[in-house]
Amino acid sequence: MTWRGAALLVAALPVIAAGAAVPSLYGAGLGLLALAVAAVIVDGRRAPGRSRLAARREHDEILSAGAANQIVVRIDVRDRAAEALVRDESPASSATTAMRWRGRVPAAIEYVVTPARRGELSFGRTVIRTEGAWRLGWRQTAVGEPETVRVDADLTAVRAFEALARRGQLAELGLRTMRLSTEGSEFERIREAVPDDPPRAINWKATARTGKLMATELVPERAQPVIICLDHGRLMGVGAGALTKLDHAINAALLLVHVALRTGDRAGLLGFADTVTVALGPRAGSTQLRRFLDAVRPMRPGETEADYDATFAYFSRWQTRRSLVVIFTDVLDPDQGSALIRQCARLRRRHLPLVVTVRDPAVVDAARAVPLTEEDAYARAVASGLLADREDTLRVLRLSGVETIDADTRTLSPRLVNRYLDLKRRSRI
Repeated sequence: MTWRGAALLVAALPVIAAGAAVPSLYGAGLGLLALAVAAVIVDGRRAPGRSRLAARREHDEILSAGAANQIVVRIDVRDRAAEALVRDESPASSATTAMRWRGRVPAAIEYVVTPARRGELSFGRTVIRTEGAWRLGWRQTAVGEPETVRVDADLTAVRAFEALARRGQLAELGLRTMRLSTEGSEFERIREAVPDDPPRAINWKATARTGKLMATELVPERAQPVIICLDHGRLMGVGAGALTKLDHAINAALLLVHVALRTGDRAGLLGFADTVTVALGPRAGSTQLRRFLDAVRPMRPGETEADYDATFAYFSRWQTRRSLVVIFTDVLDPDQGSALIRQCARLRRRHLPLVVTVRDPAVVDAARAVPLTEEDAYARAVASGLLADREDTLRVLRLSGVETIDADTRTLSPRLVNRYLDLKRRSRI
């Protein structure tokens, strides 16, 4: 019953109590109590039940891990509106902005769910507690159907990229212009020259033929292989904020693959830990992005260290054409990273390796924190040592001529895409 129904029942109790002094009031009090109980029961029965209620859940077909995914629950009531308390049975393993809502139905209820990992989320039914017309009693009903929704890498960055690219506002994502005219090595078109064109861009034959100053527009070469090498060994299972380093790497790789395919390049994938687990040959076209998602969906951090020697021995046989090799991995110190350093030096003979590592924000914060206790001082010393060893490894890689990116989770994707576009502009691939 509602608080109004409870108040109505309580109102009969003083009359029953007065019956101790005046016997005639006792019977009247019982009558009032019986009428109140009957009113609560009748009003509860009149409240909309399962036959008059319907609920449907609306969301993206695939949810994004680590991102805020909007869920809309639409509740319909046949005949008349009613006051209700609504609870959607959302997954307990994911952060949810709200669990219960009170208001008038029919209504559309919105909330946000943030999955902590890739895989699947199970939603239950929608529980609705509706009040009767007199607001004395209520009826509780579970409507709708349970469903399981797939959770993949963060697709919101790809959608945002497309939306901003159409409006020419990629700077909002921290990205520079995708291409510059007259840069690159592949012919695009001949057009009238503009004042900003460099002298080497002037096409003198076309100028003589048309009588106007004409320029040749070049773009970076297309159809070049971009191979994503994803380490899913033990070190990539370390948390970096809400997600693991592997999940952050997959999210950044997803955006890079999308941009590479959009610029006409061919994208491929090599997943590895102590052995090669996935080998997706480089292809062009929008369907390759779906193949990439399908390939990384079952990928989870392993319990073994990455075997760089075996992995890149396989890579050398598998991919012979010069490629941009983007290696997502983690490093601790030069000893642990010696095999990576050695293999990257070998890759440079034919390919362009780019090593991408994800910083752990907790370690960075611990290294920068002002110590207040002995434990704080010890934690800061350990964190500073870890960062120093990590930087030593990356410095050796850079001295060997290997491109590197070491970024936190917020800047990883834009820095990676900007580096790719810069390498394209400079015809490094």
